[in-house]
Amino acid sequence: MDRHIRIEYAVGVIFDFRISDTAVGQLESMLHEWAPDAEITVDDDVTDELPMIPCASLWEP
Repeated sequence: MDRHIRIEYAVGVIFDFRISDTAVGQLESMLHEWAPDAEITVDDDVTDELPMIPCASLWEP
């Protein structure tokens, strides 16, 4: 199942992507380390227009 992930950086840049349910936990953990000021939300609001997160296979367990 895919999920919607929104990554909002403190400087105002916002990214919306589709990500697999299995990869979202690993990506969230890494993003908190790399950008502790980023706000990350994950929900089920997946649409066909959402692009897959770049390099999606890197976040798969």
